[in-house]
Amino acid sequence: MYRLEITTSHSENWRYNIMVTLSMRDSAGEQCGYHTVEDSPFEVGTNSENPPEGFVRRREISLDFEKCSSVRFIIYMLPNSLPQIKSLEGADISFPIQIKIVNGENKVFAEKIEVNRFGGCGVERIVELK
Repeated sequence: MYRLEITTSHSENWRYNIMVTLSMRDSAGEQCGYHTVEDSPFEVGTNSENPPEGFVRRREISLDFEKCSSVRFIIYMLPNSLPQIKSLEGADISFPIQIKIVNGENKVFAEKIEVNRFGGCGVERIVELK
């Protein structure tokens, strides 16, 4: 069993809704499975000043999938609330998320990307699985 994992420990990660789609491909390149997961602490435009009840700083979203030849996944992180900072002067306008695909204890794919605190991100990757 494979698992796609998205993690972040950004202090304001609750300000972002995360949507993931994953399309599995067989050796001929044909789609043989599809999975999706969404984690939305608030609706877009809520502009909450406080995290939801039970907020945990380390946020992890995962999606399990069966063995296949390759996967194509798309991750969207959309802000539901504006960041706490009000001025860009001297501010760090991005934060990291870690993306991994694991097969049991074996790491198959890993990448760290930066997410824009004001605009979120959209990431698409195709990963060959051996």
